[in-house]
Amino acid sequence: MALRQRTLGLAARAIEQRLNADLSDAAASPVDCDCGKPARYVGRRAKQVQSVLGRLRLERAYYHCSSCGHGFCPRDQHLGIENTVLSPALTRMTGTVGAMVSFQEGSQLLSELAGVAVEAKQVERTAETLGKEIAQDERQHCEPGDTAPLPHTLYLGMDGTGIPLRTEELAGRPGKQADGSAKTGEVKLRTVWSAEALDEEGIPLRDKGSVSYSAALESASTLDIAANVLPSRSASGGRPRAAASAKHDVGWCSATGWLGSGTSPAPTAGTGR
Repeated sequence: MALRQRTLGLAARAIEQRLNADLSDAAASPVDCDCGKPARYVGRRAKQVQSVLGRLRLERAYYHCSSCGHGFCPRDQHLGIENTVLSPALTRMTGTVGAMVSFQEGSQLLSELAGVAVEAKQVERTAETLGKEIAQDERQHCEPGDTAPLPHTLYLGMDGTGIPLRTEELAGRPGKQADGSAKTGEVKLRTVWSAEALDEEGIPLRDKGSVSYSAALESASTLDIAANVLPSRSASGGRPRAAASAKHDVGWCSATGWLGSGTSPAPTAGTGR
């Protein structure tokens, strides 16, 4: 492990020196700020970046806009380190472990398997940031995965459960505590699937790869931004593909519902269904 760390450290220093020797990001003329006004070059600013090779101290050209007071380094966006201290590769690794295990376990996995020290809180922040970016991207670009006609019958499953939240996330949320406060928030899950085939008893069988799902910590009354987008059918029988929203606007449908555990309905005399 010690030899591996020294080797990675040498690679990190080589990359650090190569990037810091490139001064092409320092333009003599002003560059455009996000507000539309020109920002002037002030000097070079250092930033500590954690990478899979180790820590890097990168020096970048810093610009300041006198109109809005905003300062920025254009190279940060080019290198993929804008608003983060993790390199793009380490961000992907952190997001992966954060989505599969707890944040504390993710931190331990990064240390044991990659030799990279990322605190559990950083794993949490990175996973949440990536989740927001993915959700926003899906809301803007989610499209049907194929052009095949929808099955004659689609099945809808909905449920909700309470999960613990941080105190600041529960502010103003009514709950069941003696003082009217809440300790949990309700996460809602929606699944849509098809079941065109029947078993030997005539009970519908869920079609392999037909499930789409969505979960959100939002009110059921929240309007869907992408109301005209239907969830895609998952392409394989493995993990279902997440849809961008739990609520979709369908022009016309005829529905029959069963209240129960969510299993395939089996008509039985005397059940009242």
